[in-house]
Amino acid sequence: MTQTAEQTVPLRRNREFRLLWIGQALSDFGSAMTGLALPLVLFAAGYEPSAAGLVGTVVLVVGLVARVPAGYLADRYDQRGLMLACDIARLVAAAVVAFVVAAGSLPLTLAIGTVIVSGVALEVFRPSQNKVVRRIVPVDQLGHAVSVNQARMYASSIAAPAAAGFLLALSPSVPFAVDAVTFGLSALCVAMLSRSPAPAVVAARERFLPQVLAGWRYLVKDRFLRMSSVLFALLNFTFSALSYALILGVASEPAAVGVAMSSAAVAGLVGSLLVPYATRWLSLRVLLAAGPVISSALLVVAWSGGGVIPFVAAFSAMCLLTPVIGAVIMTMMAKVVPEEIYGRVTAAGGFVAQILQPLGPLAAGLLLTQLTFGATAGVFAIALGALAVLAATLPIHEGRP
Repeated sequence: MTQTAEQTVPLRRNREFRLLWIGQALSDFGSAMTGLALPLVLFAAGYEPSAAGLVGTVVLVVGLVARVPAGYLADRYDQRGLMLACDIARLVAAAVVAFVVAAGSLPLTLAIGTVIVSGVALEVFRPSQNKVVRRIVPVDQLGHAVSVNQARMYASSIAAPAAAGFLLALSPSVPFAVDAVTFGLSALCVAMLSRSPAPAVVAARERFLPQVLAGWRYLVKDRFLRMSSVLFALLNFTFSALSYALILGVASEPAAVGVAMSSAAVAGLVGSLLVPYATRWLSLRVLLAAGPVISSALLVVAWSGGGVIPFVAAFSAMCLLTPVIGAVIMTMMAKVVPEEIYGRVTAAGGFVAQILQPLGPLAAGLLLTQLTFGATAGVFAIALGALAVLAATLPIHEGRP
């Protein structure tokens, strides 16, 4: 990591990190708003619920397809320039939607095109941002940096739904116009960052495909990263299924669903803020196993007739500890993965971790079709118990946090 004067000051006084954090806080908030507003605007335009489902599927597919090439771009080109281009692309996409919605109804093709552009831009932005954070933040502050970045995202997920509802009441185009403004402000913050160091020169004899696959090679060779990626894939699948089982299981009580989702978001925010303390007091194996163990125990209560409350508590427990796990792993990767392939390794790990996630809602629907809500809780309790055992046996190399 490049040594800079920023390493001598606390994170809150790190000018580069503050600029990046503020810009992303604004754009996260705008994106969270339009993520809710877009399907509602489509419904208002007369489209069936399946249209909104199609848009959601496109978002997931685009994320997976673009992730690995995005890691290559972050390693190969100037990260600041890539981030600026991504913000401008998302600004234009949001502005176009705002204009079209203000003029009339939103065509489904434009909605799909918008989420494709925004999804690709987001995937390119993420590894570029991760590399910039690694460069501007001292090693001993990386955990704290990841923690406050995650807290930023959870805070947006708490505040954005209410803001989206309020702005939609003013006019359906307003949330998208506000989103465009947030991307403009984010682009301004990115433009004020210092320029990234020139990327390492790739040997001329190394072809494009081996360059792209370098992150996968590193991931496969490293036993900890390989097994932890598989663990996260299973955890993300189970978590996705658990959330949809909760929504579908109590769909007749919308207020209960709303309270459950809000409490989960608050738990995620609290978990993000607890990262520096949890990593100081607990080992990595304990942190990885704690969420599944606690959630499994609570789901056993729901299985035995405890009702919805222990199910909600189990979901919230996973939300509380997931950001802690994520921060620990991201910090570890920032410390041990070589700078020149960092973007590709994190992209490969993220791809594996999320490859099964889109199947979660389908699994939840099938379970609730065949089983009662209580029995479904029992299936999740067993699955999370098995994942806790897998987490506890994860190999931890010497010298790693």
